[in-house]
Amino acid sequence: MHVAIIGGASTIGTTVAYTLSGLAPSLDVSLVDIDEGAAWAHGTDIEHGSYHFAHAPGAVPGHDAESVGRVRAATPEDLEELDPDLLVFNAAAPQPEDATDPSAREAELERNRSIVEDVAESLRPLDPTPLLVVTNPIDRLVSHFYSLLEWPRRHFLGYSLSETARMADGIADRVGAHRNDVYCPMMGEHGEHMVPVFSRARVDGEPLDVSADAREELLEYVRDIPFEIAKARGVAETSRWVTSAGVSRVVRAMAAAADDVPIDGTLAGVEPAGEDWTFCLSTPLDGEYGIDGVSLGVPVDLDAEGVAEIHEWDLADDEAAEIERAAESVRADL
Repeated sequence: MHVAIIGGASTIGTTVAYTLSGLAPSLDVSLVDIDEGAAWAHGTDIEHGSYHFAHAPGAVPGHDAESVGRVRAATPEDLEELDPDLLVFNAAAPQPEDATDPSAREAELERNRSIVEDVAESLRPLDPTPLLVVTNPIDRLVSHFYSLLEWPRRHFLGYSLSETARMADGIADRVGAHRNDVYCPMMGEHGEHMVPVFSRARVDGEPLDVSADAREELLEYVRDIPFEIAKARGVAETSRWVTSAGVSRVVRAMAAAADDVPIDGTLAGVEPAGEDWTFCLSTPLDGEYGIDGVSLGVPVDLDAEGVAEIHEWDLADDEAAEIERAAESVRADL
């Protein structure tokens, strides 16, 4: 699989490429950026680093010379020639230094809308290709790309897994468990109107009873922690580590499907929902959950082409109401 990261010389773009070089070394990665020199420098440095991944004790399979991919630089004008299998959109306008509270996300739509429109023009010559949006505000930009490109809607995805990791951390601290034993899917908006699906929350496989007060405290923690991190280390760093790890999970799952490799916990790292391997990602809705015309985080199964299936879970009444509120928020902005 060939992954083209648009905005590839950015903080998130380079961290995704580095993570994939260690965990999915057979993939080809193109760092697509208007600053081709910076993209080349990062790509070369990452390829040098892959030497150590290959020779480390217990190295992940795929680092042998016959199967290892390349990390290369490219410009938006090269996209048609690259013919990628997956696009990761991470281009964004610089954030102001004071963008350290939730209200900062509201301004991102206007800052990044024109970038989406320019990139969509660069993508028009391509055959329909899965597109994973990482730039905020994710749900709105997924919807905007969908309206501009008019590719099949299954090709449009928005990353929204960081909240799942943060919620697991918050629950783990509260109940005295390890975060890796906690599962609480997060639906709705990537932002203020995120919806923790506490009705499906599990700790070590067992259902979790969360009081109304605890739910509000957990939700406040998940909303606030990325901005606390930004205040402590600066907005330019963004949430690079959790985001890059989560994006890599999605890419690896799709790569596994492309190669007809069974997805398991060691390869894709996805949580089971029933008998399925399911992610909550933003995608355009057409009647699912009674919503259409906007993109929201919902449970999906993935294949090499994007969304293979959207699951319509039975939600608690309050969860369903919050999903509708998230849709109204996104729809109002669009």
